[in-house]
Amino acid sequence: MYLKRIEIAGFKSFADKTVIDFENSVTAVVGPNGSGKSNITEAIRWVLGEQSAKSLRGGKMPDIIFAGSDTRKQLNIAEVTVILDNSDHYLPLEYNEISVTRRYRRTGESEFFINKQSCRLKDIQELFLDSGLGKESFSIISQGKVEAIFSSKPEDRRGIFEEAAGVLKYKQRKKKAEQKLFETEDNLSRVQDIIHELEEQLTPLAAQSEAAKEFLRLKETLTQTDVSLMVAEIKTAKKDWDNKQAQLAKFNLELGKLSESIQEQESILAKQRKENAQADRLIEKNQQVLLDLSEKLKQTEGQKDVLQERTKHTQKSSQEYQTSLAEAQKKVKHFEKLQESLMKAAAEKETEIQKAEANLIKTQQELEKYQKSTKELLAELRDQYVDLMQEQAAVGNELKYLERQYIQETAKSKQTLAKQSEVEASVDRLILQKEELTQKQAQLKSSLTETKEKLEMIQQNGKKFQEALAKEQPKMYQLMNQVQQLRARKKSLQEIQENYFGFYQGVRLVLQHKQQLSGIVGAVAELIDVPADFTLAIEAALGGAAQHVIVENEKDARQAITYLKQQRGGRATFLPLTTIKPRQLPAHILTQAAAVEGFIGIASEQVSYPDQIQTVVQNLLGTILLAKDLTSANAIAQTIRYQYRVVSLEGDVMNAGGSMTGGANKRGNQGSLFVQNQELKRLTSEFEEADKQLQAQEKKVQELQQETARLAEEQEVLRTRGEQLRFEEQEATNQLQNIINELERFEKEKQISTFETRELQQFIEDYEKQTNELKDKQTDLESQRQKIDEEIKSLSQESDQMEARRAQVQSQKAQEQADLAVLKEQFNHLQIQLRGARVQKAEATERQEAIEKQLATLTADFSDHEVTEESLEKQINELSAQRETLKAELAKAKEQRDRRQKEIDKLEAVLAERNREQKARLSEQSKLEVQKDRAEMILDNHLTYLQSEYQLTFEKASQDYQETTDIEDSRTKVSSLKEQIEKLGPVNLNSIEQYEQVSERHTFLATQRDDLLAAKNQLFETMDEMDDEVRTRFKEVFEAIRQEFKIVFPNMFGGGKAELVLTEPTDLLKTGIEIEVQPPGKKLQSLSLLSGGERALTAIALLFSIIRVCPVPFCILDEVEAALDEANVKRFGRYLSDFQDDTQFIVVTHRKGTMVAADVLYGVTMQESGVSKIVSVRMEDINEEAKINETKV
Repeated sequence: MYLKRIEIAGFKSFADKTVIDFENSVTAVVGPNGSGKSNITEAIRWVLGEQSAKSLRGGKMPDIIFAGSDTRKQLNIAEVTVILDNSDHYLPLEYNEISVTRRYRRTGESEFFINKQSCRLKDIQELFLDSGLGKESFSIISQGKVEAIFSSKPEDRRGIFEEAAGVLKYKQRKKKAEQKLFETEDNLSRVQDIIHELEEQLTPLAAQSEAAKEFLRLKETLTQTDVSLMVAEIKTAKKDWDNKQAQLAKFNLELGKLSESIQEQESILAKQRKENAQADRLIEKNQQVLLDLSEKLKQTEGQKDVLQERTKHTQKSSQEYQTSLAEAQKKVKHFEKLQESLMKAAAEKETEIQKAEANLIKTQQELEKYQKSTKELLAELRDQYVDLMQEQAAVGNELKYLERQYIQETAKSKQTLAKQSEVEASVDRLILQKEELTQKQAQLKSSLTETKEKLEMIQQNGKKFQEALAKEQPKMYQLMNQVQQLRARKKSLQEIQENYFGFYQGVRLVLQHKQQLSGIVGAVAELIDVPADFTLAIEAALGGAAQHVIVENEKDARQAITYLKQQRGGRATFLPLTTIKPRQLPAHILTQAAAVEGFIGIASEQVSYPDQIQTVVQNLLGTILLAKDLTSANAIAQTIRYQYRVVSLEGDVMNAGGSMTGGANKRGNQGSLFVQNQELKRLTSEFEEADKQLQAQEKKVQELQQETARLAEEQEVLRTRGEQLRFEEQEATNQLQNIINELERFEKEKQISTFETRELQQFIEDYEKQTNELKDKQTDLESQRQKIDEEIKSLSQESDQMEARRAQVQSQKAQEQADLAVLKEQFNHLQIQLRGARVQKAEATERQEAIEKQLATLTADFSDHEVTEESLEKQINELSAQRETLKAELAKAKEQRDRRQKEIDKLEAVLAERNREQKARLSEQSKLEVQKDRAEMILDNHLTYLQSEYQLTFEKASQDYQETTDIEDSRTKVSSLKEQIEKLGPVNLNSIEQYEQVSERHTFLATQRDDLLAAKNQLFETMDEMDDEVRTRFKEVFEAIRQEFKIVFPNMFGGGKAELVLTEPTDLLKTGIEIEVQPPGKKLQSLSLLSGGERALTAIALLFSIIRVCPVPFCILDEVEAALDEANVKRFGRYLSDFQDDTQFIVVTHRKGTMVAADVLYGVTMQESGVSKIVSVRMEDINEEAKINETKV
């Protein structure tokens, strides 16, 4: 078998449908980085069943779909199909050609096909299981997988060898067998729990069955006698109750009329009293309002007086401020005029001073010109002329010297600059290398520190997770046991309820067949939900009525009774919803009972039930009272004159009429139907809670196990990475030190060159500066010489005239200085006057503004006072009017109240007389009611007894049983029968049938248990056989690969040796595999210390060893030889050629040596941005073309 073709559409960078045909030889896939050639490898991995998006270099599965580019939109479907030539039937299918297709949509939907037939991912994985092409196989290898082999734990490496040995299918079968074993043990545990419970029931049920038979015989006789007696006593009690009821009805009619009259008078009186009370409240309210009005009027008048006084004061202050304001305004105007005149005079004086100073300066300049005599000036000018000529000659000589020195230094600087450029280039190069190495060293140190910290943290976390796992696993096992026990107990109790154990025979038969009978609602006991605290009380209150069957109507009841007669299945009492009427306590009885300490409430209000059976619950429990204990029940019964039954929480009963029932049986309330319901609810709740806790605990343990395993893997990865980082960091440190030494040498040379360059630069700067200065000086000297020459000529002609003019200017200067001093004195005096005027004006202005503000405030206050005074006057008038009106209303209300009070006094006298008459009549009514209630109580007790004990109505009893003629004899016989039944103790009427059912179920479950034990043993044998097969195959294949690896490794390395070692040779099912290698010329060392090339070559050697022992149809290698040197690449290519007869190789590569070994080359390009294209070339065609070209040449 070999890979014939692959079709890719929409997968990663292959946006267009791309078909690649492979031949059964060596194929190389080449292309630049980022062109998408590795996407071909990942497409094959994906279609063969890869589920991890990370293994496909993605974050999540939608990342494998073409994401779009600058010119194309993203696609929504990725599809890959591989076509395999199966003519040798390597895969277990009858087809000569097999196509496997995988399709994925961006919405998350996946589709799988084998030969275009829809299938599951599991079907594809099972197809390639143990074929050498599975998930753990060596058929698809990339650089990352090569690294993973060496960094993984020894236990993780065994997967490769298991795939080669073909034992994965046995491991999967064993896993399924273990799951079946767990299920079998779980079922066996449940069966044994049920058998144990049934065995505990069998012995007591046998004894109960015999007692039940005797009980039924006595019960039948008792029923016949007791019911006949009750029929007679009910007729007697009914007759007495009817007489009392007629008398009471007549008396109540008369009393009713009197009560109506009293109520009418009371209504009138209440109305009068209410109106009078309202009038009193109104009078009191109005009196208070009157007081408030008077007080408010007084306060308002006082405010008005105060306000008038303030207004007078404001008017007086306003007049005074008006006078002050006029004076202030007058002063401001005076000082403004004074300031203007002074400023004008000062400005004029300042102008005169400026003119005088200008004239003085001109005179001074002219005077200085004539200070020296003309002869002296001529002598000085000639001396200056000679000095200038000599200085010009010296500057010219200095300029020639500087020019010669500049030529010498310029030549020297060229040599220095050339050398300096070389040094700087070398220094820049070394500095760049140093920065790169320093950055690399820092990164390596940071990575090493980070790796150490991560390793320590992961080790600590791993320890914590291991401790947590050791702590949580026992909890999980404990919860498992608890859940199994609760499940068994719950199921057992459910079976008891489903079979209606505990119900009377007739009731149970009806309930078991209620699907066949129409209108069966259910038994009272299964429809009523009783709180645990009220179980004994409600059970005692209902008695046998708990097993009454509720039906829709009388027709359904008749049908059920007919069914029982036909089946001879016993008797049952039915409660038709259409005929049963609710019963309730009179309000006065409930009021009396509620006043007694220990009263709880009505029994019907303490239970919950469907709305459909409300009338039944009210009928059975609506007239029964509940008390805290027997003492309270007794007190309540006395209060209500024993007219109704009262039941305590302990199940003690105060019957109507005064009889008491109480005590306890040996079994307590274990057989109670209500207790069974409560127990089932409790078990269901506990089971659900325990199961929930178990699921949470299992999830927690699983997470801890996964996290522990993950942390262990991370520890190993970090250790390997730490060793590699330390090696790289030491190597970088050595390189950095060499660069530092070289930089120090160059730095010294650079300093010398810099010093020489700086000196030269300083010389050039000094040269230019000195040259410019000398040239400027030379120009300046020439200019001075010419000027002096002209002055000498001029002075020689005008010497006499200049002397006369000097004397005249000297006199003019003295007069101008005297005039200027007088002007400055006058100006200073004007400045002092101006400053004084300004200060006085500012003070007057400030005073004026203050008075204006105060005057504005007084004006506003005066306006407010006028408005407020008008408002107060208006309030005073309104308050006075309100006070007078209220006084008149108050007098009128008092008069009406007094008149109404007289009418009330008359009505109270009449009502008192009628109340006395009513009280006397109520006393007589109470006596008559007691007599009637006593008769009713006796009748009710008899009816209740008949209903609770025999589930019979009076009408039914009268029809089915003959009335006794001798009541006393019947009472004696009933007492005797009850004593005999009492001696039997508690009897389980269902024990006969229960015993038969439990015995039959016990036999059935015992057979099931034996079958489960046999299945368990068979599973253990099957698992042992699979373990033996795995051990045998693994050992044979491992030994063969080990021997082959010892041969291939030295061939690949050109020497050295290697060994595969089992970490646990005695446990071939769990042992890990260590790889020990010794490259030529080196000592035996850890895998983590090998270089990248040595690791890759070792992995390739292992690959060829596995293929030699267990050939695979095809092998895909993705840049596995990238770290090899050229010699090893050529050796790798030769091995590919040697193995191509048995295995098809597809190699993704950059290396020329691998390309030379290939028969077909596929080039992957990106002519369009982001979209990969395929170009193919056959090496044979290239060789033939080369030969043709050589022949032509």
